[in-house]
Amino acid sequence: MNKIFFIFILLILQLQGASQLQRHASRHEIDSLKNNIHGSGIKERILILNQLAGCYASLSFDTSFFYGGQALHLSRTVSDSLSEAIIKVNIGNAYYYKMDFRNAVLTYLSATRRLEEHKKWKELGEIYFQLGQINFFIMRSDECISFYRKAIHYYQLSGDEGPLATVWENMAIAFNLISYWPVDSSLVYGHKLLDYSRRINDPYWQAMALTEIAMYYIESKTVAGKQMVISYSDSALYLAEKLKNEKIITIIFNNLGSNYDRSSPLFDSTGNLALARYYYEKGISHARKSGEIIFQIMIHNALAAIDIEENKNYQAERNLDSGEIKLVEFFQSDLKSNVLIENLFRFREEPFNFFIAQRERNNFFKNRYRLAVARGELRQAIDYLQRYYQSRDSMNSALKTRQIELMIAEAESERTEQKILSLSKNNEFERLKLSRSRYIFIGISAGVIIISLLVLLYFQRKRWKAEQRSSTLEQKLLRSQMNPHFIFNSLAGIQNFIVNRKTNEASIYLSRFSQLVRNILDNSIEEYVSLQKEIETIRCYLELQQLRYAGQFTYNLSVDEKIEEENMMIPPMLAQPFIENSIEHGIRYKETPGHLDIRFLLADSMIRFEVEDDGVGREKAMEIELKQNRVHRSLSTSITHDRLVRLNKKLKNKIRLEITDLKDNHGEACGTRVSFGIPVVEK
Repeated sequence: MNKIFFIFILLILQLQGASQLQRHASRHEIDSLKNNIHGSGIKERILILNQLAGCYASLSFDTSFFYGGQALHLSRTVSDSLSEAIIKVNIGNAYYYKMDFRNAVLTYLSATRRLEEHKKWKELGEIYFQLGQINFFIMRSDECISFYRKAIHYYQLSGDEGPLATVWENMAIAFNLISYWPVDSSLVYGHKLLDYSRRINDPYWQAMALTEIAMYYIESKTVAGKQMVISYSDSALYLAEKLKNEKIITIIFNNLGSNYDRSSPLFDSTGNLALARYYYEKGISHARKSGEIIFQIMIHNALAAIDIEENKNYQAERNLDSGEIKLVEFFQSDLKSNVLIENLFRFREEPFNFFIAQRERNNFFKNRYRLAVARGELRQAIDYLQRYYQSRDSMNSALKTRQIELMIAEAESERTEQKILSLSKNNEFERLKLSRSRYIFIGISAGVIIISLLVLLYFQRKRWKAEQRSSTLEQKLLRSQMNPHFIFNSLAGIQNFIVNRKTNEASIYLSRFSQLVRNILDNSIEEYVSLQKEIETIRCYLELQQLRYAGQFTYNLSVDEKIEEENMMIPPMLAQPFIENSIEHGIRYKETPGHLDIRFLLADSMIRFEVEDDGVGREKAMEIELKQNRVHRSLSTSITHDRLVRLNKKLKNKIRLEITDLKDNHGEACGTRVSFGIPVVEK
């Protein structure tokens, strides 16, 4: 599916405004609730605290948790299980807006059993709708549709059709994203929404339904399909203009622009870039009126793509510059909205906006790369391509991590529910037995208490182990990531040997590459590895870097004769980030080949590691990178610093990191030396 089309779908979700679980509240209303807390009975107090938790869920997470926690405590004090379940819905909302999806899922699911017992169908519909939203966001399509179906089921049981409009629209969107479902499924739910909106005479939902149906036909390459886009868009535009809804108008014009945009891979050469540009420009005009930064970023990217297609490089540069300004503005305003008090009562948009902006930033880098290629600026093209891959890989990695967290949360919730049901059945059985005899009552009561304590201790221990395994899994995921650019360049070098029929060199470096990957994967699960294995990993890494920077540097790796490489253990991958920095920021910018000295020395029961280069020095490297607009913080170095801090908490002899800027006789920079000592651990 076309990426632009995918982003428009996400934006439709944002246009829904508040979901059924969100609650708008004015400052006056919140102040009124606060004033009535202390003068109320316990039942009324629980209700007020829960309302406050709901009001703050999308405004201030900690405040919502504060009021929700108080309400939860009081409801448990009076054994009010229904209030407890409803409170958990609002606490789950706060986790949702905080984008802590793992705790949101655990909190939502923990409330479902009580709500089912009390036949609170609407609240159950709201929970399953939010669970569908979360799974939609992290691209678990089947689970997303499953939760939406449950939401529809419970809303229908409640007899309230109002919330169904939102779910029908999201179902249509979700089916549009899944290629293996029948394509007409999206159209079915689009028409359900349209029929409902006409029945209740709601022009807003009519416009949304017509826009969604038009989106469905955008993928059609036939003349008839394109005519359907125009027909439904015209009907939607008529309603949106009557409503004066600039957001919907913006999306409609962008739909029409996409319908003619042959610069997109979705369409063939029958497109019309002039018409596409016309509709995109009308769309951006309305986006500016509505003040929607995300829309403006996206349209600037679309216009830049057309400009590049038509070889209008200056115009493409202007569009990309405008998009970049809006990207910076978005991320700054998003930060402010989380910390400034004056913005506390401004309704926070759904979490989708942040991730849409990330995707558009990726698209921005890609367009910058295409423009640089069109201008023949190969150095800038390579730089933007690297930034694109880095940004994309980082976002995909975060997405995979969230998927794993969600699967763990669902499994944990299922286990907890099974434990509760098991204990409930056991207690019922014990009550039946106790009713038969007064004498047996005392013995069985004592047995039940002992068994319950043992079961509770067992499950607490099991849960603690599960949390430990989850924490270990997250650490392994973090440590196992390799620099994608280093892998890409290494493989490119090996490919070059193969293309030039240098089979021996290709075989040697391919062997080194596979050995390096295997060592990193093996070492990532160990807290300590032998110095011999660490040195072997460093050698593999350096040889691959020499392949990448052919003829640009030599190295010497020396180990003190007193060191027993096989028996002395150190934490893995502490040295590699500093070696990488020496090559990437020191030697790389030398006009002549550089040299790298790596030393392992034994002193005062410490293995002292030193890496010394004869590069341009940190100051000069910073100047060069500022000119090339390449300055960035090394993630691997940052992680290494954090690891040293954590290791120092455990070690009696602390690790001290020293970085020395080397100078020649004339006071000029002539390299950098990094050194630190690692306490000896015997195998």
